[in-house]
Order: sequence, then structure tokens, then C-alpha cells
Amino acid sequence: MEIEMASLVFENVLTYEVEQKKADWQDSIYMLEDFTLNKDVYRNGPISFSFVESSTDEKSGRFTYYLPISSPVVLSEEGDFSFKEVFMLERALLMRQADQELDFYAAYEKVKSYANARGIKLDDTYYCVLLEVYGDYIIDLYVPVIGQGDEG
Repeated sequence: MEIEMASLVFENVLTYEVEQKKADWQDSIYMLEDFTLNKDVYRNGPISFSFVESSTDEKSGRFTYYLPISSPVVLSEEGDFSFKEVFMLERALLMRQADQELDFYAAYEKVKSYANARGIKLDDTYYCVLLEVYGDYIIDLYVPVIGQGDEG
């Protein structure tokens, strides 16, 4: 598995935030997909999510799911849902097919080791982009870069 520097940009993004266990990460995907059906928009990009580990429980944390959609939507009192015109990670380390690791955290640890060996400073949040291929997911892991060497 190769790690490289990359960026990630999506327009018209529906977001959903939830506190949940790491093991339940797929449950919220179905909720997000159902929500789009009620808003008369369709998905036009891969679902992705970010994760920040809970400070009190290492098996759970805050997930934010991102779903690129066909057009902007106006949300009123939708609870944990929101809309962003643009979602962007300008500089991130990318590990393709992160699902070959034991879990996302194991892949994140591998990216952190890679970064430490090269003097790259990383954000604590990581992003998983779920690419559907023949009914299965290929997972790309993005970890934002906040500095390198004497930067940032």
C-alpha cells in the first residue's frame, strides 16, 4: 500500500453528524441515503466520513458523513443534517484501499508512522472515502496535513 500526498474536493455536500461506536460506522450511511430520497436529490459522488475518537471511550467517537448530491438543498430544522457548498481537503496523505488493514484506526496508525518518519504533521481527524465497486467498498483514507518540517 502506497501513501501519497493528495487533495479531495466535493461540491454540494449533504452532511450528517453523529456520536456512535466505531463498529456501527455503516449504520449512518443508510440513514443518509434515505434522507436524499425525501429531498428529491440524487447522489453524484462517493460517501465519505470523518472520525474523531472520543476522549472517554476508545471504541466510539464523532462521525461526520459527507454525501455529494446533485444540487444545493435548503434544510430547515433537520437536526444533525446540514449542507455545504464545497468540502475540501487541500493537502492530505492518502492511503488507497485502507480496508486491507485490520480497521480504519490501524490504517490511520500506519499513515501516522509514515508521516512521523518524514517530519509531516497531521490533523487528529481522518477521512474515509467509500468507493463502491461491484457491490463492495474500496476505502481510501485521507489524513489532512497541517505542516511539514518547519511549517505550520
